[in-house]
Amino acid sequence: MRDRILPSAIVAAGLVLAALIFGLLFKQARGAQHTVSVTGSATQAFVSDVVKWRLVLSRSVADGGQTQGYTQLRDDAERLRERLRQVGIPDTALSMLPPTAQPMWGREGVRTGYTLQQPVFIISNSPALEQLALDPGAFTSAGTAVDQSQLEYFYTDIARLKHSLLGAATRDAQRRAEEIARSTGADVGGILTARAGVFQITEPYSTEVSGMGMYNTSTRRKEITVTVHASFALD
Repeated sequence: MRDRILPSAIVAAGLVLAALIFGLLFKQARGAQHTVSVTGSATQAFVSDVVKWRLVLSRSVADGGQTQGYTQLRDDAERLRERLRQVGIPDTALSMLPPTAQPMWGREGVRTGYTLQQPVFIISNSPALEQLALDPGAFTSAGTAVDQSQLEYFYTDIARLKHSLLGAATRDAQRRAEEIARSTGADVGGILTARAGVFQITEPYSTEVSGMGMYNTSTRRKEITVTVHASFALD
């Protein structure tokens, strides 16, 4: 008799355990059906407050004239530094990289001289820097060329702006979920999952997007956009 009771008890316990597992899975499946998944978004315009100006001061010298050319380049850089001081931009805003020399070749492969280049960049929050970049004749002298001149615009408080935009995109996702739920007579409960997309920082009215995110530095005025993919429970 005892030998018969033990297998029966094991079978009964297995049936109870199976019923519990099935009930849990059934509850989870029903719970998954009572959710709504939406994508919220938020966009905000802002104005950059920092300008970075990259440029290369350049001079061409005959073969054997490198020493004089480098002296002229240093004078060119000093003229630029003095002009920056005049418009209120301190010396600390200017950084210079090591100068380079590119050979120039004439007919039959004969070297005729060198193009000497002095890379420079200036970072400032002064509007005068942009004006100076648009009028390089204010500091150049005869024989000086300004190559690869480029302005880039940044925003010092971008981290705070991103945090604020994530909250706005999440609230937009909740409003969208409420609109969907209202059409079915349900109520939106708590948020179950949320995943933020990448930030797209573009020039105004741009349709450009990138799967890796984007930070356009070519314009002072910009727009920042982010999406939030969220799931909400339905009551």
